[in-house]
Amino acid sequence: MFWLNLLHIYQPPEQKKEIIEKITKQSYSQIFDILKKHLTEKITLNINGSLTEQFDKYGLQNIIDDIKKLAERGQIELTGSAKYHLILPLIPEQEIIRQIELNDETNKKYFGKIYQPKGFFIPELAYSKRVAKILKKLGYQWIILDEMAIPQKNIQSDFYQIDGLKDFYVFFRNRKMSDVFFTGRIKSANDFFEMLKTKNNVLVTALDGENLGHHQLKMAEIWQEILDCKKLQTMTISEYLDCRANKNIKIIEPLECNWASKEVDLKNGIPFAYWNNPNNAIHQLQWELSRLAIKVVYQIKQKYSATLKYQNIRKELDQALFSCQYWWATRDPNWSPWMIKKGAEKLLKVIQMASDAQFIDLFFLQNAKKIYDKIIFIVKEWDKK
Repeated sequence: MFWLNLLHIYQPPEQKKEIIEKITKQSYSQIFDILKKHLTEKITLNINGSLTEQFDKYGLQNIIDDIKKLAERGQIELTGSAKYHLILPLIPEQEIIRQIELNDETNKKYFGKIYQPKGFFIPELAYSKRVAKILKKLGYQWIILDEMAIPQKNIQSDFYQIDGLKDFYVFFRNRKMSDVFFTGRIKSANDFFEMLKTKNNVLVTALDGENLGHHQLKMAEIWQEILDCKKLQTMTISEYLDCRANKNIKIIEPLECNWASKEVDLKNGIPFAYWNNPNNAIHQLQWELSRLAIKVVYQIKQKYSATLKYQNIRKELDQALFSCQYWWATRDPNWSPWMIKKGAEKLLKVIQMASDAQFIDLFFLQNAKKIYDKIIFIVKEWDKK
């Protein structure tokens, strides 16, 4: 059986140095050390430019060097993504394209010519057809989605194409076998193989790299045990795509969802409930503030785009839409008043900077402060419960 394993590593902008260092020691270093010892094993890796820059910023250049060397040896395939991990279906097209271009610019800077992504990791596997069309237009060849996106669960195929997007492939991850690395349900390689029951000749998994050693302290060791068993032939996703001459291609129209979607949310028409739930008061205020920040930057672009002040405002917006602030507001069970406040502060800062530069009327800032105050008030009220 082939194993196509995609690991996704990311940290939000301006993450605390001590947290980056802790996760690197517990997880990132272990992952790449295991690959260096297992010369025939391969993974597909997404690293968002936000994290790449922080490795450099915090003196962890050795991790960048390891990724580059492993990619040059063919053990790692790098994917494209959005630099600051935005939920792409929830933002305008030009923001999607900008985030992808920023990510490419950053990763090309650090990884050089080896960074030539054929595939694309959509943050949180948050899928919409609009996003797929943009990625196809930008030249990507494949994406990976959660199996929840398959409209007919009885379809069995190694290869799928999205309806209307010729030669644009989609792979569906096995949620159960992906999530075991997070839930801690396996305690050994034997547990993994006992749970692995599939008629397919290929296992597709996609998970946060932080699951291997950080979220679950022993999981990097278990992953190494699985590799040592030599029961699965690991391949990168593009390698598998290229080597399969007789493809059983199915045309499919994936459902809008993400890799944590619940069936009840999809039935209720809420495909991105962890980031934009209409029943979540904080989410609604966060997006009201987000849309206002985007509106301000778009409004001043034509007149002030050549100025340094505009460029600084634009950079602040790039970071301010990061996904973590919304995720930590779900209370299902994710809850972090600090992260919610940090996100709201960054969005408010975009509008504050535009006001300080006298690019906008004062009422924009006044409105933004009202929304920000409402967010903080609700956070304090919910935190009491």
